[in-house]
Amino acid sequence: MQPTTARWLFVAVLGLVIWRLIPLSTEQELAAANRAWRVGHFEQATRIWQPLAEQGQARAQALMGWSHELGQGSEQDLAQALVLYRQSAEAGDAFGQYRLGELYLRGVGVPRDLRIAFQWMDKAARNGDVPAMLKVGVLHLMGVNGRVEMVEAKQWLYQASQKGNKLALRVLQELALAQEGRSEFDFNWQPLLGGA
Repeated sequence: MQPTTARWLFVAVLGLVIWRLIPLSTEQELAAANRAWRVGHFEQATRIWQPLAEQGQARAQALMGWSHELGQGSEQDLAQALVLYRQSAEAGDAFGQYRLGELYLRGVGVPRDLRIAFQWMDKAARNGDVPAMLKVGVLHLMGVNGRVEMVEAKQWLYQASQKGNKLALRVLQELALAQEGRSEFDFNWQPLLGGA
């Protein structure tokens, strides 16, 4: 092997070793865990999220809460999921706010309370969570605050549809048809609110 080639090989190996010794950033760790979760490696994902959640990282808390809610990658424990969602939500994480609102919306692990669900969903929507935007729009249509708020509902549904939420677009289209008296859509809001 020529001296120049050996030097470049040495530099490459040294660079690889140094790169592996530098710790990943929190964002990189979360991205790696999310990739593992998406392909069904739940335990691998929770091994990354758990220490971050214990350090107070809000997104990791929400994701560990989700793991506990579903019982994937960790033991199913709704009480622990609720604690983690609340910590995350109070720290301002949109996913934690959405998941906490979802528990109140469905009455899972807590009494069903549409007003509390709306408060958390509204915070999540304002923080950019698209599924929360849909649900805030629907909750406005249901009159969760004491009266139907059509303008606010349409604004949230429009925002969700602009971010790719097809159900929000369908609800908007059906609302327009209903105003013309041409909709056959079942405006029973429960199916729109159900599910994660």
